This record gives sequence, C-alpha cells and structure tokens, in this order.
Amino acid sequence: MKTQITPNLLISCSRHLLFSGLLLAGATVVTHGGPAPVVEQPAAPGKLHLTAAASSLIEQGLAAAAPTGPDAAPYQEIPSPGVRYLPSVARATNIPWIDSNGWRFARGMRKVSYAKVPAGSAALAAAEAFVFNVDAIINPDPKDVEDLGKMLRFLKAHEQAPLPDLVNIGVVDSPSPLLDEVLNLLTRRNLLYKVVPAPDRTLDLNVQLGTPDFPEEAAANPYDFAARVRAKLGDDKRLVRLYGTSTVIARLTGDRSRARLSLLSFSNRRQQDAGAQAGAQGIRVRLQGRYQPAKFAAYGASPEAKVSDVRHPGTTTEFWVPDFNTLAIVDLEAMK
Repeated sequence: MKTQITPNLLISCSRHLLFSGLLLAGATVVTHGGPAPVVEQPAAPGKLHLTAAASSLIEQGLAAAAPTGPDAAPYQEIPSPGVRYLPSVARATNIPWIDSNGWRFARGMRKVSYAKVPAGSAALAAAEAFVFNVDAIINPDPKDVEDLGKMLRFLKAHEQAPLPDLVNIGVVDSPSPLLDEVLNLLTRRNLLYKVVPAPDRTLDLNVQLGTPDFPEEAAANPYDFAARVRAKLGDDKRLVRLYGTSTVIARLTGDRSRARLSLLSFSNRRQQDAGAQAGAQGIRVRLQGRYQPAKFAAYGASPEAKVSDVRHPGTTTEFWVPDFNTLAIVDLEAMK
C-alpha cells in the first residue's frame, strides 16, 4: 500500500522525528520472562531466480532460471526496494523514506517477483529476498549484472538452514486498509513483530486496531502509530536497537543456542556513513539477550572485518558493526 505524501504528512513525519523520544502515557504491556517467542520458518532457504537479462549468472550456477508459464503464476509482483529522501518542512535535512517489502513478507508472501528493478537496485533486491527467506524472481537491469553476481556469490557463501524469527510484538490481522502501512512503519522502526489471528499472550505486546490502546483512527498517521507501539512496548524490551543509522532494517532469527542478526542497508549508496576514517565503526547494535559474536560477514567489507567493543550490560549485548555495503550478517552464540 502506498501512502500519499502530503504537506500535513511531512509535518507529522518531522514532528515524529523530533519528538520520537517522548513516551506516551497509559501504556499497558504484558511482560513475560524468558527468550523471545519464535516464528517458524520453512525448512529450506529461499530460492533466487533470474530472468534472461542475467543469463550469464544462471550459466555460472549462481541462481536458477526464472520459471515461466503456469510455474510463474504463484509469484506475486512487488516493487523494488530502495530509499527516497523527502523534503522536511521543519528541518534542514531530508527524511529518508524506506521502500521495503518486509511487511509484505510478514503478511505471508513467500513467492515474489521483482519484475521492475531500476539500475543500481538488483543487489539490494537479492539481499532483501535472502534476508527474509523468500523465493524470488529478479529481473535486473543489464548494468547491474556484474554487481548482482558479486552479491549472489556472497549470499551463497553465507547461506544456512533458516532459523525461526525472534519477535515480541503481535499485530492482530485486520481487513483495515491502514494495517499495511502500520506494518511497514513497524518494520522500518525495527520493532520485531509477527502477524497473528488473535492476541498472543506469550508476547510482550499485542497490537489490535480498534482497541482503546490502538484506536483505528490513530493508524491514519503510521508514524505516530509506530511511535505509540514503541512507547507501549518500552525501549528496554525492544529486541534490537540500532544507533547511528535511519536507513537499516534488522531481522533477528535464532533459537535457544544461537542467533543470526541480518542488517539490510537501504541508503542511496548502500554504504553506512561511518566518518572519514577507513574502517570506522558506523552502527552500534544492542540486542536483548546475552550473546557472543561467533562470525561476521559484510558485503563490501574486508574479510578481516569484525564486530568490536562487545559488552553485556545487564541482560543485553552491545557491539559496533564495521562499515558495510548493503548487507551485514552477525552470527551469535547464546551465553550460558
């Protein structure tokens, strides 16, 4: 669902950015101890398919040929991922508007087609499909074939059996046309959720449109609604927090012994602005749970790159992620 960008919405967006740290009163949160509930994943990794525009990559065995005819029917066309910078009426800078398909995958899309991928976006589309573990057809611009090949090699090197999603927010499914944009903003704010048919008492927070805590009219402004969800959950219960970026989406998967944190960058140049010094640390990560980083890999980063300054305040884990391009993967082991 596309939200029309109006002056009123831009003003609201700016206000949200300025005042997102303010907590809303009257929050009712059900808190449960123990690890975050999990969302089961398919047993096998998602498959990437390419159109004839990237036939050379198919010949190299980096991806399968795109299905045709009736075999292509289950694949739903989705927009290419990316970012747009919208002018702000309240600040001298622009507001990054991330176009991510994460909310579509949360609603159950498992077979998708990136049929119209503009130049410069094919590698990001492949990384998005990989991170969210979906079967995807990618129709790249011919200019992107070389870069796409590099990304596919990177993805193959770090493919593994899917782990369950780690979430602690349940969003009750609804026919309301406002729900899609609500889910989109929750994804972009790294508030880890799953769509449920009814409130799930094992989760820290359940979000249901039409309830006193989440009136449907509040969802008309998805920015404010996402801020309401964040406030009612409480920052100390967020499973993932990222500092130093507004254009990275996180996905956390795992079980009781291990976890994988995937960081997907949507910035225009895909490279985190980590300052002038090469190898500077661009993103500070805070996770709920005590983990020890076991492996780090990032597209465009040095093979020797690794996370640094690992700390364990209370029941959390913090570390710096090196500068990276498009996708970084941190594999973690749970500490006993």
